[in-house]
Amino acid sequence: MRSALESKKLVASMLGAIGVCLWATETTLITFTTALPPLQTVALAFMFAACLSPFVCWATGTHPLAAFKQPALVWVVTVIALVGYHSCIYYATQNAPPAPAALLQGTTPLMIVLGSALLPGERLRWWHVVGAVFGLGGVLLLVEQGGEAGQSGGHAVFYLSLIGIAAALWGLYSLVSRSFADVPSSAMGMFYAASAILAGLAHLALEDWVQPSMQEWIAVALLGMLPMGLAIFLWDYGVKKGDIQALGAFSYVEPFIGALLVALLAGAALEWNLLWSGCLVVGGAVLASRNLWRKSSEPDSTAEQPTVEQELAQAQDYILSRISELHRAGVQSAASRVELSSLLSDLALVMQLWDEWEGGVPTSEASASENSIPLAA
Repeated sequence: MRSALESKKLVASMLGAIGVCLWATETTLITFTTALPPLQTVALAFMFAACLSPFVCWATGTHPLAAFKQPALVWVVTVIALVGYHSCIYYATQNAPPAPAALLQGTTPLMIVLGSALLPGERLRWWHVVGAVFGLGGVLLLVEQGGEAGQSGGHAVFYLSLIGIAAALWGLYSLVSRSFADVPSSAMGMFYAASAILAGLAHLALEDWVQPSMQEWIAVALLGMLPMGLAIFLWDYGVKKGDIQALGAFSYVEPFIGALLVALLAGAALEWNLLWSGCLVVGGAVLASRNLWRKSSEPDSTAEQPTVEQELAQAQDYILSRISELHRAGVQSAASRVELSSLLSDLALVMQLWDEWEGGVPTSEASASENSIPLAA
């Protein structure tokens, strides 16, 4: 049987994976917006993404203004990452050579997997590294058939530099956002609105307005609601509450699905490279997520068994983090009040177990008691 924490982590990771799959639509939708200036596209797309906020707040039971309770640092980091990443990508992908561009973009998942080892409570396993390498190999195989089409020469270095900056921005943001675990993912809606304003101001300063056609309006709206809206909502929740290492490796699936969609919609023949690339990417993602699919009763021979003190500390940290998250989001609904009451009861039980353990209660008894704590989901 899975514990409440393991089940919550699995659900969060699966939601994050759905977000990655939604990202795959970005490649196809961008092809319908190439006549629009990049910053204009980013501003309009985030405007549509912000419109999802009321529905997300309603679904999660959080207060619509929860974002305004967050520190200024959270606003600055999130908005700069959102605008910087998408602006650099949209400027560069139409002109950079595809193979090195994909290689640079492929460093983002690898950065997340390897960098996650520095995060509190995370340990880097061999299957995380091998899964990430398999995914990178699949992406490289995918672009091999594309050759070096695209703009070359001196401009290529500039566009590749933009892609490198974008990859680093998103990798670092994904890692840093893990430390913002008490910031509700529903707050992203307000961050989208701020990103739309910032990108819009940059567009007015650097670009000329191009009136979108009806087809372009539809593409921009879908771009905002799917890969730049709902996908980031889900990704944010996944990296904060789920297995960030597995999600990092799974994100290699995005270019594979994107290439598959482009091939199908364009009526192009499916190459063998696409099949083998898919095998490597999916196989790497499954391997990297090994922790998620292992039953809680199955021993991990590579890991040290946690002590009673570590288990109690983990339970206490989770409860306090969840209580803080509820207070930041605003305890409005009846369900939130019930969960808060349950969490306070759990916290009292953990503190009682601390006292018993420090007073000399046998390890087996304390461990059995601790495992019975009914943590709120």
